[in-house]
Amino acid sequence: MTMRVLVSAIAGTLAFPVWPADLPALPLTVIHDAGGVPIAPDPRREASPAPRPVSPGPAAVTRAAVSFPVVSTRAGPGRLLQNPMPARLPGGLGQPIFIVGDDAPSQQWLQRNLQALHGMGARGIVATVRSPADLERLRIATGLPMVPMPADDLLEAAGIRVWPVLIAADGSISQ
Repeated sequence: MTMRVLVSAIAGTLAFPVWPADLPALPLTVIHDAGGVPIAPDPRREASPAPRPVSPGPAAVTRAAVSFPVVSTRAGPGRLLQNPMPARLPGGLGQPIFIVGDDAPSQQWLQRNLQALHGMGARGIVATVRSPADLERLRIATGLPMVPMPADDLLEAAGIRVWPVLIAADGSISQ
């Protein structure tokens, strides 16, 4: 999966039907472009020739496409090690995103950082969750918008293998 497809899948997931109806959709933002073919037309271009048929791909993530349990296999709960060169996603996301699991360390992290996450308008990815009921329990306990999605590729692109983490709008990563 190219990074462009990954980012489009993440942004598409975060901007579409899995959010409560009262939250506005966010514009798609490319956080890293490793090449490849765009999966959507560039809205900045003028009218383009006849649209090409698009086959459903990884970016076509909707509520119906999510199957449980959601599992991230190359990352898990842990501590973000202090590094002289802090982890960062080049270009940033333009929107604060947090990545958590349905595990005790993630739940404790959410409770410790709840006020700050609300204040910055952060949205979340739940990288590992067993059922829709468990996801809903997390959403209700925090009042934060969250989507279920394996986060292996995003965490790998950021150079980390642990959660809970916050990827700030500028791309800086912290725990």
